[in-house]
Amino acid sequence: MGNLAIVPARGGSKRLPGKNIRLLAGKPLIYYTLEAALKSGCFDTVMFSSDSDEYLKVAGELERVTLDKRPSTLALDTIKVIDAVCEIAEREEIRSKFKTISLLLPTCPFRRISDIRKGFKMLNKNVDSVVSVTEFDFPITMSMNLKEESSNIDFVFNPSPLVTGNTRSQDHKPYYRPNGGFYMGWADSLRKRGNYFRGKVRGCVIPNEYSVDIDTDLDFKYAEFLLDEKIINLNG
Repeated sequence: MGNLAIVPARGGSKRLPGKNIRLLAGKPLIYYTLEAALKSGCFDTVMFSSDSDEYLKVAGELERVTLDKRPSTLALDTIKVIDAVCEIAEREEIRSKFKTISLLLPTCPFRRISDIRKGFKMLNKNVDSVVSVTEFDFPITMSMNLKEESSNIDFVFNPSPLVTGNTRSQDHKPYYRPNGGFYMGWADSLRKRGNYFRGKVRGCVIPNEYSVDIDTDLDFKYAEFLLDEKIINLNG
């Protein structure tokens, strides 16, 4: 029984059309994720799944990438990525071949090979899944809502440190968020739970600068800046 990595890329992005094959430092965005998955040595099969023939053609230019044409019913705006992954997981040929199924989002291009290997080592029989996370860059304990009609502030945490005066960021406990780098899990657990966040889940911390999530043109420009200024090292 082997290990499967799925890299999904729907063709109908509204905010940044064609973003998944847009060139980042001369290379299609999807290549960063596909190449990291292949070079990590953690996966027996790296599958690229898309409804777009153009995307599939670009991904197919990389050796050792398995192509999967996603059904149009799983490429709608209302469909979540996990729905497409669970559909693949339920296929009989997947059931018989793979013990783990990992999801790597192409919009998080800078997770490193070492990050993937670290996360994969954390996936043992005592957990259901491992998710890459990054620390919020501002204390969420200072977060607030604005009431819809009046715009009055409603503090999320009570008492708010903004009220008590405890505003030194270094005094606050760190909180984390998923960054899209990877979601790794046992195939049987994923089929049973339908989610990487159910059951016993471990978080694998990735530094903020390697956790860029590309959804807009500004995100793309920021990613280019990090590469141009050599702020990140993808060979690490």
